[in-house]
Amino acid sequence: MYSDKCSFIHPLPANTALDVIGDVHGEWEALQQLLHFLGYDESGRHKHGRKLVFVGDLCDRGPDSPAVLDWVIKAVAAENAFTIIGNHELNLLIDDPKDGSGWYFDNRPQDEARFAPWQHYSSAKRKQLQDTLSQWPLILQRHDLRIVHAAWLPDSINKLFQCSETSLVKQYHYWEDRFFDDFRHTEWYEHYMQEKQQLNAELENEHYPMTFQPGVAHYDLLRSCHNPLRALTSGIQAITQQPFYINGRWRFTVRKPWWQQYSDPVAVIIGHYWRSWYGTGVAEHRKELFQEPSTHWLGERQQVFCVDFSIGARWRERKKAILPADSQMHLAALRWPENLIMLNNGKYYSGKRSY
Repeated sequence: MYSDKCSFIHPLPANTALDVIGDVHGEWEALQQLLHFLGYDESGRHKHGRKLVFVGDLCDRGPDSPAVLDWVIKAVAAENAFTIIGNHELNLLIDDPKDGSGWYFDNRPQDEARFAPWQHYSSAKRKQLQDTLSQWPLILQRHDLRIVHAAWLPDSINKLFQCSETSLVKQYHYWEDRFFDDFRHTEWYEHYMQEKQQLNAELENEHYPMTFQPGVAHYDLLRSCHNPLRALTSGIQAITQQPFYINGRWRFTVRKPWWQQYSDPVAVIIGHYWRSWYGTGVAEHRKELFQEPSTHWLGERQQVFCVDFSIGARWRERKKAILPADSQMHLAALRWPENLIMLNNGKYYSGKRSY
């Protein structure tokens, strides 16, 4: 195990049954449903002493991120729950507005058209929220289990110990500054600057007939693994020759299934990757991620489980007046050590390993 003395790595309680919940993305109703079926009361207590664990991305896109965050913060303070930072909480902390964050940031009018109606976060409470989130870890662990939002990457974890900064935000900016300095000395820097200058706004124009841009591609590729906070919360990337548009910009890299190389004996539970419970409606750029059925563990030794089943896309169904009972998107929990998957509709399934 990595040392818990690192401020970004916290211990999980030993010899305690856990319910590890995937990305909630502001879906307060779905979270309430799931907590009910898991047997938790309104404060997050369980009569059998089980504890909740959240894999991050509690906020953005859904109708009530404030309610989700406020509830989890109280449950964590009461020691009924544990949580880590996801890339969406990290964006909030570093003041980087992204798609679906208009519930918090005031400069996202485009989000109102896509995601509203939703609850906005009181400006008077934002400083306290940032102070609280900045204390959350990137990793939770114990002898039999590791929790990280996107990727278990030993090289990135070791980098956390290399920097003396104990502030999550300061360490993020330390590595970002290092990346920009390092990238200037690569063969791709001039390509990147030329492409950015020539294309400018077209890189964010969905209707532009975009072609592959090697400079931007290698910028994104190297940036994905250089900053350990970015790598652990967003995963690492691989270059794709087929540009695609998502979340406001053209992309030239795709998410890489790092779990194919994971061979440690300790189980890892992640979120982040928008897994499809039904195997349908998967975006083209995500089709290579999951070759296994939705109930199956991943990787060479089948020691990684992704518990994110795309509840963050529920807003699209609401725009089409699809009722929750007919939803293709689920909030899920993996019960540990029982290896049972519970969905927010009350149905549960056994986690599967092929061997």
